[in-house]
Amino acid sequence: MDQKRRQLSELNLIDNFLFIKLLEHEEYGPRTAEIMLSTIIGRDVHVSKVHVEKVFPSEDTNLHGIRLDAYVEEEHADVSKGDIFDIEPENKRAGKPMLPKRSRFYHSRMDGKLLETSESYISLPNTWVIFITSFDPFDADRMVYTARTQILEVPDYPYNDGATTLFLYVNGKAGDPAQDIKELMAYMKETTPEKAVNSGLREIQRGIDYIKTDRSVREAYMTWGEYIKLEREEAVAEVRAEAQAEIDKARADAKAEVDKARMEAKAEADKARTEVEEATARAAAAEEEVRKLQAELVKYQKSN
Repeated sequence: MDQKRRQLSELNLIDNFLFIKLLEHEEYGPRTAEIMLSTIIGRDVHVSKVHVEKVFPSEDTNLHGIRLDAYVEEEHADVSKGDIFDIEPENKRAGKPMLPKRSRFYHSRMDGKLLETSESYISLPNTWVIFITSFDPFDADRMVYTARTQILEVPDYPYNDGATTLFLYVNGKAGDPAQDIKELMAYMKETTPEKAVNSGLREIQRGIDYIKTDRSVREAYMTWGEYIKLEREEAVAEVRAEAQAEIDKARADAKAEVDKARMEAKAEADKARTEVEEATARAAAAEEEVRKLQAELVKYQKSN
């Protein structure tokens, strides 16, 4: 069902609007992020800051920037930096093919802002990009997909570049995810008091109840339809631009192939023409030689 046709009360946590409004709340946002991240990565996460719809603009107007739904900073642990998280609820199936390269781009843009000039690379914090999807991103019916860099020739070697991408499919059945992850995914999909089956989810539900009755949130939701429309128009324009770029590239590649084939055909034709001319010249020379020999033969016969 389309978001703009539903009541605010009908939205679930996987819906972008409700997710952002909850995470941006001064009290409920950081606590929700802590509960979600602690559940997802399997260790306690203490959040220092949550930035919703955080924009990393490009340094060149011709290059692509990013906007992260929930950019979460972990509190520093001892003298080390805490991890950095990006949480992205994703309902748009049309974006499925782009998820791997999208996550790569998100990691790269996040990394570019995390290291001061004088700092060593060892100071670069771990980064997590976490997609929570209503569709199966890799068609294996798993609830959890973990993507990390590895050395293909030595797959057991602990190549730790600190970048992890998680894809969580709310309807996944295969694999053996932890029970609290299953409960969180069920709650993301259907955000109701009945689905808040553990203490963490009940904390989140209190925030949900507040957000759904907050007047400013209700007013913001009234204009959400226009935002969705604009976002879709931008997405369509982006897809069209990408498609046109692919068409232009295909045309350029086809033209290059045709030009190459023409040049090769011309070269072959020129070579064949040269060979024919050389063969004709050799034949003419041979005929001239035969005429000379015949003339010599005639003279010899007359003299005898």
